[in-house]
Amino acid sequence: MIGRELINLVEKNGYYEVEFTDLTHDAMGVCKVDDFPIFVKEALKGEKALIKVIKLNKNFGFGRLIELFLESPFRKVPICEHYQACGGCNTMHMNYQTQLDFKKYRTVETLRKLGRIETVVQDTQGMNNPYYYRNKAIIPFGKHNGKIIGGLYRSRSHEIVNIKRCHIFPKVVSDMVRFFRSLFTELDVSIYDEATHEGLVRGLMFRHSRDQSQFSVTIITTSGRFPDKERIVNSLIGKFPIVVSVIQNINPEQTNVMLGAKSKVLYGKDVIEDNLLGINYEISHQSFYQVNPEQTEGLYKKAMDYAKIQPEDVVVDAYCGIGTIGLTASAYAGEVIGIEVVKEAIKNAQQNAKNNHVKNIRFITGKVEDILPTLKQRVDVLFIDPPRKGVDKKVLESIIKSKVKRVVYISCNVSTLARDLNFLQANHYKVVEVTPFDMFPQTAHIETVTLIERLES
Repeated sequence: MIGRELINLVEKNGYYEVEFTDLTHDAMGVCKVDDFPIFVKEALKGEKALIKVIKLNKNFGFGRLIELFLESPFRKVPICEHYQACGGCNTMHMNYQTQLDFKKYRTVETLRKLGRIETVVQDTQGMNNPYYYRNKAIIPFGKHNGKIIGGLYRSRSHEIVNIKRCHIFPKVVSDMVRFFRSLFTELDVSIYDEATHEGLVRGLMFRHSRDQSQFSVTIITTSGRFPDKERIVNSLIGKFPIVVSVIQNINPEQTNVMLGAKSKVLYGKDVIEDNLLGINYEISHQSFYQVNPEQTEGLYKKAMDYAKIQPEDVVVDAYCGIGTIGLTASAYAGEVIGIEVVKEAIKNAQQNAKNNHVKNIRFITGKVEDILPTLKQRVDVLFIDPPRKGVDKKVLESIIKSKVKRVVYISCNVSTLARDLNFLQANHYKVVEVTPFDMFPQTAHIETVTLIERLES
């Protein structure tokens, strides 16, 4: 009843003078009104302000920043005009070093509180230029007051913010979005309405090579029938010769998930080429590939340092995607096995191995939790790079049963990392060290690489 008693002391739409004492995992400022926690967007630790309470739950509430009385020395003016409205970034009001310090702090605190992990956490590895870094962009389209709009969603909503210029995508992506808005308007292309589930074009997905010499553009539609596709494709490649691949992805489902299961090539072929640490890759529009190539190289170098691979070692790359970690490890190992559930990614991985003349690697299609326990070889080093939900418990159990000597865990979610490390720590493994990487500057997302070693006794 404590939460209910405290909430009665705080009024919705009430105004309060507060001091911020902490930050949440998603970089909201934490303050208290009569000991009741209120979370406020774009507030920094140490600041004093007037806030308005806009929502109350049983144990906490949300507020809006009205006026700053004491401003943090670590605050900066966001360079993006859409920052207050758009949900794509949420730490652009911090200077960059503060963003890096925040991510180390959240890593330490999350591991300690959720996983009971006390270990060495290195400083967050940042970028020289923390803007225009993403090599993949998904842009939903819609209509507002009869006009076609395209951009990113507002925070915690599916309301589209019509973007002029995004500062985490390359500038040419913003140019292409403006081009498509104009072309769709000119051709009177039917645009999907998420409320009524009517309309044809849901949005666009862009992928590009690191040097931006090759772009793949995916047009996401609700139907395979696409009346203006030839004119759209010809206009696109005429305006942007760097586009080497145009895909139509078909998603007829009544869902807010953008990509559907079926696709067809409208121009070129369904791959772009890229190079990472001296290895060439073919990447299809649906394959997983790290979105920040500069930081990925640093991340993989750290992963290889942690792995300490010996020439006779058998290495497993779990959740291998198109094979990036496994192919990097193949230069050091005796044998590498990649495991991935997405068939198209496995095809890409096999082709990537062939293109790079790597003969000591093989790939298996299937779920990691099904394949790993069936491997007859010993596993000396295991790389795991799972989705945000973390590692399946069956995988963790098979790691313990197989007595894998060294595990290198790459994670994009510190909370599920903490959970999984706690399980391994309780079963003969030691969490040796964690290094956070700023894979997603201007956001609160944290990527980490962790070294875990089996205890001899």
